[in-house]
Amino acid sequence: MTAALALLMQGNDRLATAAKAELVLADEVCLRHAGCLWHGVTILLRTGEFESVDAHLWKLENRRDDGLGDLVALMRAEHAQHVGDLLGAREALERLVTTASPSTVRELAIPCYLEVLVAANEPDSGDQVLRDHDFGHLMRRQALRPFLLAVRGYLHLTAGRANDALRDALECSRLPVTEVAAHFTVAHRRGLLALAAAAAGRPDIARPAAAREYEAATAWRSHSHIAWALYVLEMVEGEDRPSDRLRDAIDLMELGRSPVGLAAVCFEQGRRFLESGQEQAGRALLLRADGAARRIGDKALSGKIEKLLCALTSPAPRTSLTAQELKIAELAQNGYSNKQIAERLVLTVRTIEFHLSNVYRKLGISGRRALANEVLPPPQA
Repeated sequence: MTAALALLMQGNDRLATAAKAELVLADEVCLRHAGCLWHGVTILLRTGEFESVDAHLWKLENRRDDGLGDLVALMRAEHAQHVGDLLGAREALERLVTTASPSTVRELAIPCYLEVLVAANEPDSGDQVLRDHDFGHLMRRQALRPFLLAVRGYLHLTAGRANDALRDALECSRLPVTEVAAHFTVAHRRGLLALAAAAAGRPDIARPAAAREYEAATAWRSHSHIAWALYVLEMVEGEDRPSDRLRDAIDLMELGRSPVGLAAVCFEQGRRFLESGQEQAGRALLLRADGAARRIGDKALSGKIEKLLCALTSPAPRTSLTAQELKIAELAQNGYSNKQIAERLVLTVRTIEFHLSNVYRKLGISGRRALANEVLPPPQA
């Protein structure tokens, strides 16, 4: 485990880090040791190996003789959060923050719960968690402190408390993070510092922090991390108009399978398109953001999108699909390959490709990845 953590801290070889974590989780001794197990799974999550984590957790969930049930439930909740199932993560964490055993699992569950509430744009609920649990006591645990500061910093930022966010981000940036380095919130602490400093009117802090976030992301070579860093750079350095950085971030969020990030970036780019007078492009991106927001359970963002769309003066363009196109598009959204769709509908693969090409053209999207988050229009009457 030491080797995997060391590679993670170096931050320049994601694949080797994942391989080291896999070796750790193949060790039967590690599978019975809470700390080793937690580090192995969180490092794999950090490297983006979500399918592997799911397989490891499935095996652990079927072992009933090691007393690690609540720890495994916590890791399952973390996995759910990273794949966009915020509702599932929240349901599990609501129980774990009060009943998990041993107490160390309960203490880990509290910042993880805050992460989910921040991702779902629910700062009021996050503030309630801070009141209900002794955060000050948790802060005395030095190994957890960077994680707690980063999560609370993001909560302050989401709630509009820029100076409080900046204070937590600055303190977090000065602390060693070895034990909690695998957590996404800690890994993105430079981005938090950049956004908090920008919101607090401190470009002298924001710009170098954003540059360091991008440098770390490109070294790590994770699609979602690079997308996040591009978003941070644009929010700190951009001019509040549609940008190539946000366009690239959207594509990378799709490749990284990050619905939380996709919702945020599509919303920002869509809002900018509307303000620049490009209603059709803005509407398309806002609908795409809304699809992602509904998937993850972000009601606050969906509400913002609804207000923006309702304020538009021109009606939405009526781009209808045929009944056959709609059926094929729905199957593609549900993960069926072209061959599977062809077999299901008793058609040729070439016919499926033809219909999907029409779907992409009518919806103004580039392909299957973009289709995953589209709200499909009704079929032609």
